[in-house]
Amino acid sequence: MPKGHEEETGREVLPEAPVIVLDHVSKAYDGFSDNHALEDVSFRIDKGEFVFIVGPSGSGKSTLIRLIENEIDPTSGKIYVAGKDLSKLKKRQVCKYRRSIGIVFQDYRLLPDRNVYENVAFAQEVIEAPKNKIPKEVSKMLTLVGLSQKFKSFPKEMSGGEQQRVALARALVNNPMILLADEPTGNLDPQNSWEIMNLLEEVNKRGTTVVVVTHNREIVDVMQKRVISVLNGKIIEDKKGGYDVG
Repeated sequence: MPKGHEEETGREVLPEAPVIVLDHVSKAYDGFSDNHALEDVSFRIDKGEFVFIVGPSGSGKSTLIRLIENEIDPTSGKIYVAGKDLSKLKKRQVCKYRRSIGIVFQDYRLLPDRNVYENVAFAQEVIEAPKNKIPKEVSKMLTLVGLSQKFKSFPKEMSGGEQQRVALARALVNNPMILLADEPTGNLDPQNSWEIMNLLEEVNKRGTTVVVVTHNREIVDVMQKRVISVLNGKIIEDKKGGYDVG
């Protein structure tokens, strides 16, 4: 594993493990070794970073998110999250691991028959959080995303931007170490897109590692974060700056 940053611990200087490491990872679909969605991908993301993953459709961006989420397994190579080798997690550990990660999708994926409060509380119920603490945590998250007055509303009664903020509150309510956002502004107009990105930046400032897959060139160019550029399943650039992939 790559070495991390160093921090003082008494007189010793110990390495701090990066929160995400991909070590020569490849992913092939349909059983054909030459049909690679990703090929020999390596990078590390440190705790507290904000990283964009960019590239054209079909470049392998969403496959990267699915691998980090442990929804799919790599064909070869290793993935470490918080120092753990994902390939060695047992089934029950995989469920626990996924609950430690917040995920936001382009299509929101809210429960249509539950109101805002119930959608966010559901994430707490899944991890069996103490029932007496759920209202406080849900209220805190809805305040963060600016929806404390709409806790009784149902998804069909809300705009796309509001639905995405509910999805973000749900992803954050369990205080995840990592937030993965797969095209979080894909269905939103420019104003709502910026509102979501400003919320993600605020979340990052609070200590959560944020990884965003996006096609939105303007957002990437303006925010000037670290950008991992993917093309044809390979990383072609990894630097701080704007959107350079065609």
